[in-house]
Amino acid sequence: MTPALPPRNLFYAPGAETKRSMKDLYVRDLAANQTISSSFLVREKTLRSRRNDPTKVYLSIKLGDRTGEIEGRVWDNADRLTGEFQAHDVIRVSGKVELYQGTKQLNIRSLQLCPTAEVDPADFLPSTSQDVDRMYADLLARVKGFNNEWLRKLLLSLLEDPELAGRIKLAPAAMMMHHAYVGGLLEHITSLVELARRIADHYPALDEELLECGAILHDIGKLYELEYSRSLEYSTRGRLVGHMAIGLEILREKISVLGGFPSDLRYRLEHMILSHHGEYELGSPVLPAFPEAMALHLMDQLDSKLQSMDAQYERDQELPGDWTDRNRALRRILLKPAAGASSARKEKGSETPNAQPGKTERSSNR
Repeated sequence: MTPALPPRNLFYAPGAETKRSMKDLYVRDLAANQTISSSFLVREKTLRSRRNDPTKVYLSIKLGDRTGEIEGRVWDNADRLTGEFQAHDVIRVSGKVELYQGTKQLNIRSLQLCPTAEVDPADFLPSTSQDVDRMYADLLARVKGFNNEWLRKLLLSLLEDPELAGRIKLAPAAMMMHHAYVGGLLEHITSLVELARRIADHYPALDEELLECGAILHDIGKLYELEYSRSLEYSTRGRLVGHMAIGLEILREKISVLGGFPSDLRYRLEHMILSHHGEYELGSPVLPAFPEAMALHLMDQLDSKLQSMDAQYERDQELPGDWTDRNRALRRILLKPAAGASSARKEKGSETPNAQPGKTERSSNR
């Protein structure tokens, strides 16, 4: 068994400067009989015995980037080369694309580990198309305009924490259900904050700032439930504890250093984290028990489901017919948008809402 190697290419380390690569060839670009040299993320690697000679081995590598995945095989010096890299490393490979039983496969002739400085994470992991720094700046400006001093202090202690800020800019919102890409959590949060503003306009009895605070905090445990440094997967802590419990830990830690935080307000925020899935069957240990908690649950459902639909339409835009493939999150196939609607949706979605960080007159600590 090959000994485990220390992690490298930790290209999404919070606070680290993003490096830019010269990658210009992606999995989707590969054609049969093409000779290539490019970098790919190693998703899996396996040393296998050759079928025609069990005394010899070859190396099977699942290579991927943001556009897809291809199997690569190393036939020569496989037992030596397997020790030179590990899963989730980025390697540069040279070889030829071949067809095997109708499927493209890469016959690898040489490979080497890529230095982190040459790696742009956006090449290898799915990422938000939005400007992360702008989204974060707009969110920060919004919070600084809060009237409620306790909510403002709490959220600023979180958003201005370098460790958490770096993670908030990078974390996905989920593994596959919705916003399942780097920056997806921030995109989801900012969408919910905008929804909170509009819903509170329609239902003036709602405490707008409490609802916006719940939108920011509800999935904050995802910062540690998910791994997003070299691949998207669950952390051990995430599998064992879950994002709601982790979110409570983060909230309580921040409140403990503020001093004097109102207990009634703390309980409401804790309840919003614990109840935002809305149903016992969906993982909420308690059900929404006041209007802002109910609104947060419904907003979360709306934003996640519509984004899941949009992602399905994007994946299946070239699929013939009126229907998409089955959407795993929604457990159904979807009717495609009417002709012309898709482009209109994209144009509208590309607009970034203007930040409105000014005071909110209606909000109060109920």
